[in-house]
Amino acid sequence: MGKIFGDVKLAKPLTKRETLQNKYNASRFNLLLAIVFTVINIVLLFVDGSYFLFSIFVPYFIASMGMFITGRMPAEVYTEDLAMTEFLGTSALVVMFIISAVILGFYLLSWILSKKGRVGWLIFALVIFCIDTVLMLFLQGIAESIIDIVFHILVIVSLSSGIRAYNKLKNLPEEE
Repeated sequence: MGKIFGDVKLAKPLTKRETLQNKYNASRFNLLLAIVFTVINIVLLFVDGSYFLFSIFVPYFIASMGMFITGRMPAEVYTEDLAMTEFLGTSALVVMFIISAVILGFYLLSWILSKKGRVGWLIFALVIFCIDTVLMLFLQGIAESIIDIVFHILVIVSLSSGIRAYNKLKNLPEEE
């Protein structure tokens, strides 16, 4: 037990196992946050076009392209250079939204299935998030996405840290 200092009882220090388990769980939580922020951003895209940071790029990009090609973006987006004589119908927007949802579904599946130490799903999430980051850099450019790059790096570091923590945890002897 911890010592009592005044009226405050100090918590006993975490074991190595608990520390590693916390890192793994924090990694999963950060993945969930990225999913939730992306869903919020896609909903906001449809509602009023606003955008918060900390989003998975590809699903949001696909949804925004759906909005663009169906003429649902604000009028100032469609300058003379980008003016389209005819927009695609609502079905194109639905298809783009479904593609975004499927991609987010893979992330959510990774989060759900990585719960009981199935680290392979966390590795899968890391791989597709790295692909997402490369596509963001390629499609959006570095100058356009400095803050998003920082977010992506933080998520990549978090997922990598969770995977490393799991591997260390797996090699620890059982506690008595």
